Amino acid sequence: MEATRSCLCNAFFLLLAFAVFTGCSSSEEAAPPVAPPGTDLPALRVEGRRIVDEQDRTVLLRGVNVNQLGDYFQARADIPPVFPFSRTDVEQIAALGFNVIRLIVHWSALEPERGVWDEAYLDRVRQAVGWARELGVYVVLDMHQDSWGKYIHSGRDEVCEPPFEPAVGWDGAPEWATFSDGLSGCRLMVRELSPTVMRATESFWDDRDGIQQHLVDTWAWLAGAFRDDTTVAGYDLLNEPHWGERYARTVRERKGTFYRRTIEAIRAAESGGPAKIVFFEPTVLWSGILQEEPHPFTDDRQIVYAPHIYAESITVDVSLLGTVLWPLREGFERAEREAHVYGTPLWCGEWGRFWDDGGEYAARYAALEDEFQIGGAWWQWKQSCGDPHGVSWPDGELHEMSGNLVVARCGDPHEPAGVIIGFEENNARVLSRPYPRRFPGLIEFVSDPAARTLDLSGTVELPAAPLELWIPGEGSPTLTMTGLSEDSLRAVPGGWILTATPTGESIVLKATSSAD
Repeated sequence: MEATRSCLCNAFFLLLAFAVFTGCSSSEEAAPPVAPPGTDLPALRVEGRRIVDEQDRTVLLRGVNVNQLGDYFQARADIPPVFPFSRTDVEQIAALGFNVIRLIVHWSALEPERGVWDEAYLDRVRQAVGWARELGVYVVLDMHQDSWGKYIHSGRDEVCEPPFEPAVGWDGAPEWATFSDGLSGCRLMVRELSPTVMRATESFWDDRDGIQQHLVDTWAWLAGAFRDDTTVAGYDLLNEPHWGERYARTVRERKGTFYRRTIEAIRAAESGGPAKIVFFEPTVLWSGILQEEPHPFTDDRQIVYAPHIYAESITVDVSLLGTVLWPLREGFERAEREAHVYGTPLWCGEWGRFWDDGGEYAARYAALEDEFQIGGAWWQWKQSCGDPHGVSWPDGELHEMSGNLVVARCGDPHEPAGVIIGFEENNARVLSRPYPRRFPGLIEFVSDPAARTLDLSGTVELPAAPLELWIPGEGSPTLTMTGLSEDSLRAVPGGWILTATPTGESIVLKATSSAD
């Protein structure tokens, strides 16, 4: 099934990449608009290996990816590649208990012409951030790219000689920053293994014609726009960066150099405001093999390591061999070891599974997410049927989208973008389970998505800031607490927010959601 194979785009290329391909002026000045300061979301920062708020409480950022402001390749003129984004989307996201959106933005939309930033597109991003602020949801702005950009694909009449095959376009860079030297747009099984994708990315790492500097400057402009807005928790510098034509050099040197330059530009743009968190990723190969040699690149401590843990989902063992060589736990352990080398917290920018298994995978992932006490964002909220994942190229045949929390049925002639048929309930139930959003001290907790219970215990140093929990369900939850004093239990759409202040050095809490 083509849609499934497209979703597995990060898996096959591991074995192929090394064998086939590897080894082998700044933007004009402009005063960015400054978003209104957030008033209801405490500013976040990194403290050691934790993400914390202003009261030094550990904060677990858990949510979902949203691609609806994305600038994707459009394979069919009659079907847009994204659904419109509205406040209703954010309301539904918040009602699942999520407290973060990884919001996809694209360089091609931010700087469509060389040296000219698009104020209208930035206004759309600011509007989305405003909705999130109103609903108490943080935003991580993600500079997304897949296979460099939407201007790279095989032509409709291009002949792809086997084993190469036609390649659809994707998302990321603007056309003026795409240097592929006329190489073939065909792919070797997956989107990353295309000569033109590899050349365009190599041109970026080499800063050909100053294109890397332009992205650095674009980040500075974006960071200046949200300098004083605490709703924006931070910035994900580049989604799943491709290695180009020289993998070892990219991992060892070039990726870190770009990250360091971009962080320095962001910090300069933030002058006078707090330093926001910067999320950084390994190369796209990590999603297939779950490891990459860490190479620390900066003394800045407001950074978070953010690989995409797709173990047992799109890793090469499952996709190519049909067996599990790297269990899900190993994905967490490898990511944790690499974060330790960088000296940063761990956050998973993407995770999920791209076939229906009744929520079994999500439940096992959730248990490990709780055990390792990390946050992350499910891939993803909703996708139009015109998304590159769901359209065959060049014939334009549509396929059902999979892996989304909001399910769209493709193929309806009256609604070609897709008919929304509701949540994927099994995964939604797991993802909306009870969890501590903010907590002081050291705790352990276990959340049972099926029973919707949370068992938590730990130690704190008094006086301590309140604990904050999300508990799903319409009716008031049942609470049992020791060493805690209930401050408030507030009903919100989809569930309840509990705040409780420690009154003893040892705390114990059990929460049970109401039946639903």
